[in-house]
Formats: sequence, structure tokens, C-alpha cells
Amino acid sequence: MDNKNEKSKKRHSNRRKSPNDFAKNVAIFVCVELIVVVGAIIGVNKSACDAVHKLEAAMPRSVMDLTVEPAGDKYVSLKSEKLDYGSYVADVVVEKRGIEVPVFYGINRACLRYGAGVSGDEKVSAFSDNESTAIGGYDETYFKSLKYVQSGDKVKVKTADKTISYKAIDTFIGDEGDSKAKKYKNNLILYSIFSDYGENGGKCFYVICEKTGEEVNAK
Repeated sequence: MDNKNEKSKKRHSNRRKSPNDFAKNVAIFVCVELIVVVGAIIGVNKSACDAVHKLEAAMPRSVMDLTVEPAGDKYVSLKSEKLDYGSYVADVVVEKRGIEVPVFYGINRACLRYGAGVSGDEKVSAFSDNESTAIGGYDETYFKSLKYVQSGDKVKVKTADKTISYKAIDTFIGDEGDSKAKKYKNNLILYSIFSDYGENGGKCFYVICEKTGEEVNAK
């Protein structure tokens, strides 16, 4: 009887798993779980990427998509097929106040990093006689001297096709898109955007300009 019990104990003893066997099982389980999780992540990520690409294709380009080169020697004509957001289209000059600023097509952070921006509304022809044209810039950079412009100051806009002369007829501080600025029709509207941290944070300095003449540039 004792011999049978002893043999039985040995058999049970042989069936017990060692710590190494337990570790192997845990490792296998973890590996399987990782494979499942990674596969799920890849599947979800692919679906998400596909969705993002579809949205990007359907939406207009964002500021991050723009590549704006510093102003060169030649303007891009506003009538040119090469005209695009970020194109260098003009210079605005107020000689009396030391302002000579490159103007890029589109009012956005990318364009304002290198100068001022002119409204890129395709329904409105910039610098035409039928609609007002807005040119905006930052008060702390290229348009920092705009706040010194006074009524009567002469303003010039140089483009690829012509040089347009204006005279400042009104200046004021107002909200962005201020209704007072909108009441002016067929004018050039210059505005500088004040820093959010200054006393005029969230506001703009407006200069309303009336056209006085135009010269066609020689080819």
C-alpha cells in the first residue's frame, strides 16, 4: 500500500508545472493579445486615414497647406492663371509714414508672416472700381506704422498691371469687420490687427482710402 501511495505522489509531482512553464504560458498569452490589439489598431488607423484623405480632398486648402515665398522682383497679375493664395501681387506705399509693404493674395497667417494680405474673394476683383478692396496686416510687424496715417495722406498701390493712387479720407479704431468700414463703398480699406495682449486687443486700426488716379504700367 505504501508503495502505491508513493507512486501516486510521484505521478502527481511529475504533473506539476514549473515556474518556467507558467512564465511561458503568460508570455504566449501576452504575445497573442498584442497581435490582436496591433491588428485592430492598424485596421482602425487605415479607416481613419482613408476618412481624413476623403475630407481633405473635399475641403479647401488650409493655412498649413500654403507655401508663401518672400516678395520677389515680379508681381503676379490678378488676372493671371498663375494667381494663387500666397502669390505676391502688389506693394502698398504710404511714403510720408515710411510704409512700403509687400501684399500677398489672401488674408491669412501664412501671407501676413511676410507682409500684408489682400482679400482673396473670387467674386470680388481686387483694386477694381466696383468693389472695396481690403488689405490687412499685423500692427506689430509690417503695418506697425499704419496707425500714424492721417486723413489726406497719399497712398499708392503698385501691381503688375498698374499703379493706383489713393488719398486717406478716414481713420478709426474698430472691431474686426467693423460695420463702419463696411459702409464705405468702392474704396481701398487698409487695416492693422492689434495684438490680443495690448490695450486695443481684438481691434483693428482702419484707414479708408479714396481713389484719385491710375497709371497703366509700361510693358
